[in-house]
Order: sequence, then structure tokens, then C-alpha cells
Amino acid sequence: MKILNLFILFVTVLVSINGMAQKSKSFVGYISYDIKTLGEVEPAMAAQLPTENLVYFNGAKTRIEQKSAMGSTVIISNIETKEQIVLIDIMGQKYALKSSKEETENAQSQIPKGTVTMGTETKTIAGYNCKKADFTQDGKTSAIWITDEINLNNSNWQTQYKDVEGVMLEYNQITGQEGEINLLITAKEVKKEKVKDSMFTVPAGYQEMSLTEFKKMFGGGQ
Repeated sequence: MKILNLFILFVTVLVSINGMAQKSKSFVGYISYDIKTLGEVEPAMAAQLPTENLVYFNGAKTRIEQKSAMGSTVIISNIETKEQIVLIDIMGQKYALKSSKEETENAQSQIPKGTVTMGTETKTIAGYNCKKADFTQDGKTSAIWITDEINLNNSNWQTQYKDVEGVMLEYNQITGQEGEINLLITAKEVKKEKVKDSMFTVPAGYQEMSLTEFKKMFGGGQ
């Protein structure tokens, strides 16, 4: 049950922190990220954590795909309408969690302001030149790597990195009620290609509900 609760918590983190949406029409395609677990984690828990993110961009719409041994999560966001859909396929059960503009804006308002301090160190990630920056939020500082070579405007608008300008190709994500899981997320491929409109709709077979209802169903509380 601990692992299931971790999955629910991870979904919550993705909804409120890790969604990436944009409004630039210049870049259409996807960025794929490797996910590595840092530090010591129980083997059974580590086996349930995701190892890859796929983020698709098409105009105002963004789609994040993430899979683990527990199931899959897809987050669909629209920067113009501020609406969001989370598709969850867990142990054969499929749910579509919808958030209105008001709910999305409320979640954004609860994200603390972050401070970005640009450094001089550079490196190449997935073929793009990146600059290192220190990102400080809630008294904690982590390194992020940003590129301005991918034409996506406001790419971090509803993430904990909403104050970061540019596209992040490497960063950390802390998961867990006490920050016990530290994930290093690094881009491995950036590819321009057509993205179908059907990728931003709810497929057949998904039960629609709110995120709160979903958490209550699995004992996750409010």
C-alpha cells in the first residue's frame, strides 16, 4: 500500500509541479527525458518509479507521458484555456482527472516564488547548448540547465520553475511527503515532428473524476 500511495503522491506532484505547457507555435515535436533516482531508495520502491518522460508540444497544447511498473500517467495542458487533463492507467483501471481554469490558477498561486541565479558554466545536452543556473525556492537550492535554442515561450508556466525563462533540459524533482525521493531528469532527445490533435483528447474507456475524488478512492486523503 505504501507503494500505491507513493504513486498517487507522484501523480499529485506531476499535476501541480511537473506539467510543461507553452504557446509558441515555432517548435512542434517532443523532448524525451531520462529519469534517474539519486541516493538510496528501497529496491521495491525504486522499481515502481518512472525512468522516462516524453513531453509533446503543439501550439498551446502539451502532453507529458510517463510510465512505471504501477501504470502510466499522461498530463494534457493548454496554456490558453488553462485547463488540464490527467489520464491515469493504474492496475488496469483508467481515470481521467480534469482541472478547470480556476483550479489550475489556484494550484499555480500556491507555488512559492523561485529565484534564478544564472552562472557561467555551460554544457551540451541532447545537442543543445545549455547554461547552468541555481534555482532557489523555499530555502532550497538546486542546479538547473537551461537552453534558449528551443523556441518555446513560457515553457514552465505552471511548474515549480515558473520563474525560469528558457527550456530546462536537466533538473531535479523531489518526490515524497518529506522529500525522500530525488529524481534527476535529463533530456536525451529533442525532435521536431508532427503531433496529432487526438493526442490531446480523452480516449475511450476512461472514467472522469476530480483529483480529490481519485485520492479519496485510494485512501490518499484530501
